[in-house]
Amino acid sequence: MIVHQDTSLTCVERAQQGEQILQKKGHGRIIHISDFVKEENRHLIICNEEGNIIKDAQMIIYLGVGGDPWWDHMQLLVQVDKVIAIFDEVHPGCEGLFIFNQSLAHASLRPDALHMFDMNKSNGGKQRKQKDTVVKASMGLDSTTCTKR
Repeated sequence: MIVHQDTSLTCVERAQQGEQILQKKGHGRIIHISDFVKEENRHLIICNEEGNIIKDAQMIIYLGVGGDPWWDHMQLLVQVDKVIAIFDEVHPGCEGLFIFNQSLAHASLRPDALHMFDMNKSNGGKQRKQKDTVVKASMGLDSTTCTKR
């Protein structure tokens, strides 16, 4: 089981003792951290023999004027692709259960996803390309493969 964890923090510069900094208007810079956590060793990472992290699922963005764009579903999908590659390397041949909270970015779909609001209600017109679907027996259903006709 791998759980998506994200948080946003506000960072404000503070004066050192004996200094006075002219404070900018606003609440400081926002730091957004998105990570995937698993039960065994907390973070989904790959380390080398010396224990140094060589692959990490965590993404950090710095928001604000002149900073990174706000966290959205496209950035999450890029991160999920990276996470799946790391998971497959750490746990070859295993299936993972990925859990997300109800953030708006998490409810988004890939641009090529089949979405009922974009489907035609009658024959003809432009339709999205459908993909093959496999329903596994482990889901309590008969094992079948659904393909395009």
